[in-house]
Amino acid sequence: MKKLILLGLAIVLFTACDKQDKRYTQQSPEIETVKKFLDDYNNKVYDTSIYADSSKSFFNASKDEFMSPSETVAMHKQNDELYSKRGFTNEDPEYEMVVTDDGETWVNCWLDWKGTLAANNKEFEMPVHLTYRFVDGKIVREVAMFDPSKIVLEVQAIEAEKNMSVDEKTILAAANTAIKAWNTNDKELMSSFMTPDISRLTDGVKTQSGTKEYGEMMDSFHSAFTGFTVTMNNIDIKNNKAYISWTISGKNTSTYMGNPATNKELSLPGFSVWTFNGDGKAVEEHAYTDNLAMLQQLGYSDPAPPK
Repeated sequence: MKKLILLGLAIVLFTACDKQDKRYTQQSPEIETVKKFLDDYNNKVYDTSIYADSSKSFFNASKDEFMSPSETVAMHKQNDELYSKRGFTNEDPEYEMVVTDDGETWVNCWLDWKGTLAANNKEFEMPVHLTYRFVDGKIVREVAMFDPSKIVLEVQAIEAEKNMSVDEKTILAAANTAIKAWNTNDKELMSSFMTPDISRLTDGVKTQSGTKEYGEMMDSFHSAFTGFTVTMNNIDIKNNKAYISWTISGKNTSTYMGNPATNKELSLPGFSVWTFNGDGKAVEEHAYTDNLAMLQQLGYSDPAPPK
């Protein structure tokens, strides 16, 4: 009899536990609601019926900087004008639902977002964390955390370009041409925006004179480094000068400056000041970089100072 009572008690306890709501799951109606909500976003379909009337949305915002459902939709529609395409990818998304000790139901998502700016076709990708609180099947709180700084800077640059003078736009075009010429080792393209007697000074010392010597310098980098690339990080144009921060990268697979290849990767920042004449042609470049950092990255020994 005692065994039967204990068995009955165990069954009751098991049944009671089984009937309790799950505190954590990756499958629930709320998760499916969020998935559909994000699919609608990808298709630019905005349905505020998923929100409770008093729902608050926070996008990288403090607790006092929330938006209503209608304001959130308006924000999305305004942002959509910036992109030729955008949306969440299907690359390893993660979803979970948790019920807190206070009985609150939250759905958390970890996703990748990708977008292409309509103005210049530049593509951006960023991780996004989204979390939604549900009450009676409706979203009452939406929180989105992500880092849009690269996109913001690019949009600011696009707007700044719109306000440039004709001369400034000519200089900007020349700078973009220089980057393209460097990356394709196209010496003819590089010469197209230079005067024939252009001078290049490296850390204050004149190292190249004329387009021929400039082209030979380009060859030296491309022959020494596989995948040699120049990336323009930022540009500021003032009067007839362009101030450019850049990064060069590549793998040292051949002789460089008389040193044997080390097969090491190089990633080195630098800075150039280009001067242009009244015809929009480059007459001089002052380039600055950290030669010691280059030696260290390539594994070369720094010569000892004289005694």
